[in-house]
Amino acid sequence: MKIGDIDIALVLGSGLSEILASGAIPAWSEGGRIPFSELKLPVAKLAGHAGEAVAGEWHGKRVLAFAGRVHGYQGFSAPEITRSVALARAHGASKLLLTNAAGAINEQFRAGDLMLISDHINLTGLNPLLGSELADPFVNMTDAYSPRLREAARNIDANVREGVYAGLLGPNYETAAEARYLRTIGADAVGMSTVLETIAARAAGMEVFGVSLITNAVAAADTSHAEVTAIAKQAAARLAALLDGVVAAA
Repeated sequence: MKIGDIDIALVLGSGLSEILASGAIPAWSEGGRIPFSELKLPVAKLAGHAGEAVAGEWHGKRVLAFAGRVHGYQGFSAPEITRSVALARAHGASKLLLTNAAGAINEQFRAGDLMLISDHINLTGLNPLLGSELADPFVNMTDAYSPRLREAARNIDANVREGVYAGLLGPNYETAAEARYLRTIGADAVGMSTVLETIAARAAGMEVFGVSLITNAVAAADTSHAEVTAIAKQAAARLAALLDGVVAAA
């Protein structure tokens, strides 16, 4: 299967890969699945990440969804992590929708909450623009996450949260001291993805929407990847409804 022209790219994070196959989105019409290896995208085995691209039509828009992603903690470089963004842009995508599973820094957040990403803090130590051949690599990151699409999302789900996402390298979860530090510098949620994809997309002139599914409280003694993916599956229907509305508005 070949990728044709697309309008929107979607990245589905931990435990969220099967949203499009769940039947929860009537407006979604699947056109086929392509393993990452066939697209020359990096592949890493991780529970909750399918490692395939799903093509389809959604509210009359051509969408390519990446079911899963790779991460810096798996040994991948920033250009490898953002290769899916470059692929989507090369096929015409002007909008990038990013999802992830994240831990709550904001003490008012609870597992199962959805948080619109209003801004981010890149603490990964990586950047896809390092060594870039762009004529102007000094990308303006003000309003990196589309205010227009965030407003559309708030109109769809009145109970959605909104906040700042901190991206760390991982793979270990944060210590209690690190959680206090992240809270002090203004983070509401923390994870190990998304920030590099956003930087690459903004450098390519794409409009970005990001949403975090809060799966756990940071520095909780019983946090595990199995817990993260389980919470993600439980909240899939609510996230699907939110994405459906955002795609319609995009």
